Amino acid sequence: MRFSRRELLTAVSVAAVIAAFPSAMAQEHAAPGAPDEAEVARSIDMGGLVFPIFDEKLKLRNYLFISARLLAGPGKDVWKYREQQHFIRDAIVRASHKVSFNVKDDYKKLDEKLAAAECLKAANEVLGEKDALVTMTFTQVASQLTRN
Repeated sequence: MRFSRRELLTAVSVAAVIAAFPSAMAQEHAAPGAPDEAEVARSIDMGGLVFPIFDEKLKLRNYLFISARLLAGPGKDVWKYREQQHFIRDAIVRASHKVSFNVKDDYKKLDEKLAAAECLKAANEVLGEKDALVTMTFTQVASQLTRN
């Protein structure tokens, strides 16, 4: 079976429209709060973090299982930071063992503001650059504790 030039051109045009349609629909119907492509390009994903939660007497009360996204500052080399990801992870875990990141009087909830501030401070210290990483967004938080 042979196709004419017109039939081939029509088939290619239709295929291009069909191929572009799903990506246009995905952008149009993106979930609220979902990061855009530029943010993803500047980010470092940290999955599998475990934050111990302890009380005022330093008694272990719970563990919070965390996934987070760290965003590199404008003009910063995110690839250099991705290569240092294991050092960043270590700094974050060490910080989580010094300060309990739970909401006051609730061992099941993460105080995101406190956790982000302490984790970013530790990460930037280990990277040796001020404002290398500028935000930390928690994408998933799970608690092992079923009751307080």
